Amino acid sequence: MSKVILLAPTPPPIGGIAQWTVRMMNAKLEHGWQVEVVDEKILGVREVFGDKTKHDFKAEVIRCLTIWKNLRSALNDKEAKVVHSCIAANTMPVLREYICAVITKHHKRKFIIHFRCTVPNRVNGRLNKIVLKLLCGKSDCVMVLNKQSEAYIKKITNTPICLIPNFVSAEELNTGHIINKEIKRVVYVGGVIEAKGCLDIVEVAKEYPQIEFRLVGKSESKVRDAAFKVPNVVLVGALGQKEVQKELKLADVFIFLSYFSGEGFSNALAEAMANGLPCLVTDWAANKDMIENKGGEVVPIKDVEAVIKALKKMMSETVREKQSKFNLYKVKTKYNDKIVLNQYVECYERLLKRKKDE
Repeated sequence: MSKVILLAPTPPPIGGIAQWTVRMMNAKLEHGWQVEVVDEKILGVREVFGDKTKHDFKAEVIRCLTIWKNLRSALNDKEAKVVHSCIAANTMPVLREYICAVITKHHKRKFIIHFRCTVPNRVNGRLNKIVLKLLCGKSDCVMVLNKQSEAYIKKITNTPICLIPNFVSAEELNTGHIINKEIKRVVYVGGVIEAKGCLDIVEVAKEYPQIEFRLVGKSESKVRDAAFKVPNVVLVGALGQKEVQKELKLADVFIFLSYFSGEGFSNALAEAMANGLPCLVTDWAANKDMIENKGGEVVPIKDVEAVIKALKKMMSETVREKQSKFNLYKVKTKYNDKIVLNQYVECYERLLKRKKDE
């Protein structure tokens, strides 16, 4: 048996990385690989809503010391072969994980840094760029979620790069989605915040009063104030996974107008595709790569007029039927759990083979 140590946060809060951590904890990896999590859970009082993040410095110091201590303890297990660290690319996490890489190397194990964002959109300032380059150089492999991140990392390091998407489980695949003659319900799932394009969704809703726009997730006051003025916008609130799946099954279109700097590969968009939903998305992060202009419409960020026109195109039942079929095919062939988990295992085993060959 071989073990991979995940350096990643668990919920709460249920952000993109934490959601992925839960999926990995429940996953069955090939060739006897087992997953152990060294939890990087947020400590203390910290606002993690949208692009604005307030740190509790004392809590962050305690958090780092706890992570480093727990990592050392986990590495005492002889079965632990690889450390798989999952972070955004901003300065504080990069500095923390650089120390994790040093600890891992001291124990003569392999270290993977997995950027769970679009790296060039997240990196900010000279210090951030310097420590990012150091971390990539200290790693045995850099994992990224999209082509933009891959291109950026190639410019700063010779460390091998793996582009691996997020995954959805086979149970989430809904091949029985019904394409209605008319669009009656458009749904969004995620943080209901400005940076995720939710104010743009409210503006679009004004142009389509006959359609119900349902925003699923915790909302910020700015969006709430705008949404309350538009009768056909429904603030559903935060839901559990089963309830989210019900929302997706009842929807006609999934809308995702994000320009959030932390976006990498949207779990919510992948789940919508797995439900056979035609998708209306911004050209941001991995969105365009996922949809390929075949599974829906791709529009520029912050362009409400383009969204209004794109939704008009999607009124055709025939168009949406083709988009639905493409999305289901894409998930089956690219994003299903078995395919993606095998890519992780292949990466782990390549690193161990390289160690033997050296």
